[in-house]
Amino acid sequence: MAKLPRYGEPDGDAERRRYAGIVAQAFAGDVDAFTGWINSAGPDVRLLRDGDVQAGLVFYRMGQFFGGRSVPTWGVAGVGVKPELRSQGMARELMSALLQENFELGAPLSTLYPAAPKLYRNLGWEFAGSRCAYAARLSELPHGDGSLQVRPLDDSAQELLSELYRRRHAVENGCLDRIDRIWERVKRAPRETPLCAYVVERNGVPEGYTLYIQKREPGAGFRYDMHARDLVCLTRDAARELLGFFARNRSVANHLYFYAAPQDPLLIELQLNQEVRVHERQDWMLRIVRVPDALQQRGYSAHVKTEAQVTIDDPALPDNSGDWTLQLSDGRMQVERGGRGGPRLHVRGLAALYSGSLAPAQLRHAGLLTGTEQHDAALQAMFAGTTPWMPDFF
Repeated sequence: MAKLPRYGEPDGDAERRRYAGIVAQAFAGDVDAFTGWINSAGPDVRLLRDGDVQAGLVFYRMGQFFGGRSVPTWGVAGVGVKPELRSQGMARELMSALLQENFELGAPLSTLYPAAPKLYRNLGWEFAGSRCAYAARLSELPHGDGSLQVRPLDDSAQELLSELYRRRHAVENGCLDRIDRIWERVKRAPRETPLCAYVVERNGVPEGYTLYIQKREPGAGFRYDMHARDLVCLTRDAARELLGFFARNRSVANHLYFYAAPQDPLLIELQLNQEVRVHERQDWMLRIVRVPDALQQRGYSAHVKTEAQVTIDDPALPDNSGDWTLQLSDGRMQVERGGRGGPRLHVRGLAALYSGSLAPAQLRHAGLLTGTEQHDAALQAMFAGTTPWMPDFF
């Protein structure tokens, strides 16, 4: 029997089950549920072995919108190590092997939600955006004027949902270009409550939709809260009509919970009547895996024409390090080796700049951008855009 490599795909169901036990213990979950999730990942599971399975992870081959274009990314999840082997470098070895594979064979970006930020920062990931859930009282939601109609959707409406989602979120930095596995997560409902789906239309033309569940807390009697997985509005009228739709549940429901960007137009509408508080916030990290590919596949403003030079430091992937010249024109970036006299930019700082999370001046305060400031204005103009966020967790 051939010896299995230290790092690689699971060798059958038994190894998948052992990894499921590790990740279930790491995240206080159910082994059977994690087994199903791991099996749904197909070949996109990686294990670290030392005779037996010691650690593992799952990744998603998907896209992430930056500058209006979808850039391929590997979304990493479920990084788990046997409890007795933690703090021995296993997670770093596993992530280093994945990063090298990602560099050689995969997408130009990598995205994750960190349980251990120090681990990922040491390998070149940096915080680059957020996922914020907001809470609003149903009794104070605005109402539409009745010019739009709200109707239910069935399981055949996936193409419509995908189109509306993309029209709304492709223009926002950080939002996922959802693959089927992500849509399945969005539409998965607990046993005790169904997923409800509604579209809002003007004369039969869709302007938005919502996917939500209803949750009752123990001891709450008849009352419950409404949790929107998606609340997608292409127009102000659509936002007001959908919010009014939720408000009509106020006789038995208390709050609407929903995901939105930190400066979302939906918040402007809601804050006319009430304070809207952040119910939960999670920050995600980004890794620039292949510098020229990541920069050239991103979108940019067609109205910015400028050039900058930078020296990138990437200790984990030395092929990214060195002098680079960036030339932006007509919404397209050209990246070439060479140039001199530019500032030094750590690859972590490049991730935050790339997403639009931090401007050059902020990167300097963080120590991620040093040296001459003569290219700062050009870098800021290149990467200006919407506040990075996403409504999804993976």
